[in-house]
Amino acid sequence: MSFLTTIIEWEGPIIDVRPRYWAAHQAAVKAVGFQGPPENEFWRLHRTGAPDGMMVPYGKPHHVAEYTRLRNEQINSTELMALDQLQPRVIENLKVLKSMGVCHMVSLCQNRDGINATLNRLDVWIYFEQKRALPQDSDRRVAAIRELMGGGRTLAVAGTVPFAFAANEAGCRVVGISSGPTFPKFLRQVGVDVFYEDLDQLTDALARHAPELQRIGIV
Repeated sequence: MSFLTTIIEWEGPIIDVRPRYWAAHQAAVKAVGFQGPPENEFWRLHRTGAPDGMMVPYGKPHHVAEYTRLRNEQINSTELMALDQLQPRVIENLKVLKSMGVCHMVSLCQNRDGINATLNRLDVWIYFEQKRALPQDSDRRVAAIRELMGGGRTLAVAGTVPFAFAANEAGCRVVGISSGPTFPKFLRQVGVDVFYEDLDQLTDALARHAPELQRIGIV
């Protein structure tokens, strides 16, 4: 296989964000005096992009607004990022992807110190040529991804809609991780039509030159 540049999203493909997101939700909903949905239902609602009002059943608009503010303050905090853990067999699969070219890691999280601390704690920083927190502005996000793209083929591995959309706009070939923070049907709406459960399935597909990867021009 010829040289491949891979840009992997932190949230979903690499780490399991569920414990962190759940902890931020619980702290926020309790602070406003309500009991939110159980964990499985919370995660389903989050993956569908449900309105925050559904996270605070029976809450009035000011309760929902305060919930949103408190949750957003905590969800990317360094304290809660300590709950992040690697998805299964990530290190083995990062080694495979790195052997095919270069790997870059990107994240929508703006807490660079928290990301770096987690990279060091989980001992995966060595597998990435560059690690970048993507800008919040959509145009700047696309430009940042283009700076990471190689001269040949670039594969983007997405877990969220904002990254998938930006990577597609930048000209990457995009695949989605179906077990990540967003249901595949929402990634399909921004042009993703190849999905794998995890990085293990992706590297297997790369090794066998899977037809779906041939179709999108990766192998």
